[in-house]
Amino acid sequence: MSADKQRAQEEALVKEALCTGGVSDRRRFFVSAAAFGAAAAAPLAASAQATPASAPATAAPAAPPRRVLVKSDARLLNIGATVRSGNYWDFSTYITPIEEFYVRNHYPTPLVADKPVLDPKNWKLKIHGNAVERPMEITYDDLVKMPSRFMIATLECHGNARTLFWEQLEMKEVAGGNWVMGAVGQAEWQYVPMSHIFNLVGLKKGAKSALFWSGVDGGDMGRPIPVDDLTSRPDDIGICFRMNGNELTPDHGAPVRMVVPGWGGTAWIKWLTEIRIDSHQHWSRLNTRGEVYIGPAYAAPEVTPTDEFIGGITKADVKGPMVTWMPIKTTLTVPLVLEKSPSVPANYPLKRGEWPIMKSGRQVMRGYAWAPQHGIRHVEYRVDGGRWQRANIWGPNLGKYTWVRFDFPWDAGVGDHVIETRGVDMANNVQPETVPFNQLGMANGAIPKFKIRVV
Repeated sequence: MSADKQRAQEEALVKEALCTGGVSDRRRFFVSAAAFGAAAAAPLAASAQATPASAPATAAPAAPPRRVLVKSDARLLNIGATVRSGNYWDFSTYITPIEEFYVRNHYPTPLVADKPVLDPKNWKLKIHGNAVERPMEITYDDLVKMPSRFMIATLECHGNARTLFWEQLEMKEVAGGNWVMGAVGQAEWQYVPMSHIFNLVGLKKGAKSALFWSGVDGGDMGRPIPVDDLTSRPDDIGICFRMNGNELTPDHGAPVRMVVPGWGGTAWIKWLTEIRIDSHQHWSRLNTRGEVYIGPAYAAPEVTPTDEFIGGITKADVKGPMVTWMPIKTTLTVPLVLEKSPSVPANYPLKRGEWPIMKSGRQVMRGYAWAPQHGIRHVEYRVDGGRWQRANIWGPNLGKYTWVRFDFPWDAGVGDHVIETRGVDMANNVQPETVPFNQLGMANGAIPKFKIRVV
């Protein structure tokens, strides 16, 4: 089948699935996307793409022994004990299969055996606070019977592309895990929108902050969202119970999590059991000591006398603004060369300092681009510092919360080369050459440089 026919067929299928909303139609879409992607995989040499069958075994925890994560490592990059990246150099589909979707946990995945509240038969969501008119509890059966929406959206860890701080921006003081470019995926989420929840409980005048709390994942896993941000797009943010047409899996927050499209993953609290809406600000670990911008370019947010500090957090911990919207990003489906990073993941396809290898001649380079605030308008690339050129965008382009796939032809000559990619969004914002230093390596949206050795 020609490339043009493939594009047209996929776009028609996506439109049909989204218009009908039928489960069978969506399932056909996912299967078709997978089949299309496999046929369009980039032609990197096998030495640059080989992935071990599994990551090194994770050290067994104390009794009772069990896996820290439920899903297999076979199609993931082992970043750390509770952290797995997607193998972005192997990405090809529009919708990311669950098996390839990254996992960012702070603690081992909580299971029903240890936390019976996670059984849908037992699960309840408590919604309360001093800014709620009608506090209530919702069961799982209540939730799935409520009016729900479907949304295709990317989900990205704040630390994705942290590697660029070390490898390309010379900011060695940045701390955190080496995600490279794979802490992102795209899924279809089914959720009850916050607009419906607000109608049920009623918001009092002066409602300021909503604290979304896990209650089962460690003792400090909760993050606030300003009520103004919720009410500015109450149909887009919601309480999620299905991913890619199926019930959530344990690693992805089963039975219920938040979806906050466009914001980084920490706002998408997993294993949700409580929402507290108050007339004051909340400060917890995930908006103070972690998941914030700390550096000379970022001013600390204001703390007021009525603010609430949770889990040992104090005013002194408030050093920078909370990460919210994720930036414009692009990536080729080529593994980055790791030379200066403090660590190299054990099952990364390249050794430290090794370059991916490609055969000389006509090649088609492929990648992904996303711009959560406004959506991708177009993607540009350049080779060895030459002029920027326009890449081809593959449909569908469904708007601000979704990524696009792109490609461009390259006559690869023998030697070492550097290819850069950048996105331009619908508001004409251009992905920048660099970004300011921040201590925790949050939300790096700088232009990535991909080194490739052609033989």
